[in-house]
Amino acid sequence: MSTNADDDQNADDTHDTRDSDEPLLELEDVSVEFKDPTLVEQAFPQSLLDRFDLYEEPVQALDDVSLEIGEEDVVVLVGESGSGKSTLGRTAIGIEEPTAGTVRYEGYDLQELQREEHADEILSQDARRALQIVHQDPSAALNPYRTVRSTLSQPLKLWYPELDVGDRRERIRRMLEKTGITPAEEYMERYPYQLSGGEKQRIAIIRSVLVEPDLILADEVVSALDVSLRVDVMDLLLELREMFGTAFLFVSHNLTNARYFAGKADGRIAVMYFGKIVEMGPAEEVLQNPKHPYTETLKWASLPLDPNECEETIRDESPMMSKEQPDPSDLPEGCRFQASCPKARGVCQRSDPELVSEDGSDDHTAACFRELPDHEYWSDEPIHEAEPDILQ
Repeated sequence: MSTNADDDQNADDTHDTRDSDEPLLELEDVSVEFKDPTLVEQAFPQSLLDRFDLYEEPVQALDDVSLEIGEEDVVVLVGESGSGKSTLGRTAIGIEEPTAGTVRYEGYDLQELQREEHADEILSQDARRALQIVHQDPSAALNPYRTVRSTLSQPLKLWYPELDVGDRRERIRRMLEKTGITPAEEYMERYPYQLSGGEKQRIAIIRSVLVEPDLILADEVVSALDVSLRVDVMDLLLELREMFGTAFLFVSHNLTNARYFAGKADGRIAVMYFGKIVEMGPAEEVLQNPKHPYTETLKWASLPLDPNECEETIRDESPMMSKEQPDPSDLPEGCRFQASCPKARGVCQRSDPELVSEDGSDDHTAACFRELPDHEYWSDEPIHEAEPDILQ
């Protein structure tokens, strides 16, 4: 686990990593089912709620998901609204409780650590400090009645009670300057309504980083920003990762943002579809050689990060056979993408594929039978009349 920095330690000191083979965070066969209508509404977009009348139906948001995140690792969860990416992120840091499966932080069951009666109070507190979140909407996350200094002082008071007022102020001033919010002394006394959208998001990020966490869940933190600010905020997160050695679980519905963030950090992209990871691997591998038809669909729908390149983008015909999405409360047997997949065959309606790779390695995997050269898939009949050339 991370240790508290000495008072005179510079914020850009290199973070010492643990000499251990175990992952920092591990999700094993994790499933999450929402029965509370309010939680269902939070997890799924309005279009699906209205179309399938999900308000009163129990819905499985995650289904048997396993994932390992190491020290200073970067994993980007990408998928459409309702794919389960935010639920997976919130479950990973202990905000949501899994219906089944286990989440482990440094080998310890995270749910057990978070129980108030846990025997090791210090260990339990360290787990809560070590796993932080930056929300999508900083306006909702920041108290409108607190100044920047007051907002940033709260986590320092909670986790570093030995610091006095002057120490806290100095740490806040240094972080504001390091993240480009200057003059720091002036900004410390401002309220959220006096900040731009990008400045609010930077304050929210600083608040999470100040306690030197081991992992930060960045949940759609750039989705509400214009393109130029998106790049600035993603670059800031990457700079802070270098300063503090923090791992990131970055959530985005935009494959272009995912490619930028994971690519710069030499991280992985995990593509999600209706509660499952359907493809995972290094950023450029996933983008240049997508192995799952749904990833190909996301790639087709993604625009360049530079708006000047959008007009030059030439679009082929959509690779999807159908735009119909499955009912989240009554998911089909077999592969969940079967109705839209141009490569689906009979076995895809009978069996749900696991994450595998053609060469048997874990570097780049996909939940698709096409990864298995000797699978019965190849002798089965296609379920659609035509197979577009785009995925040949």
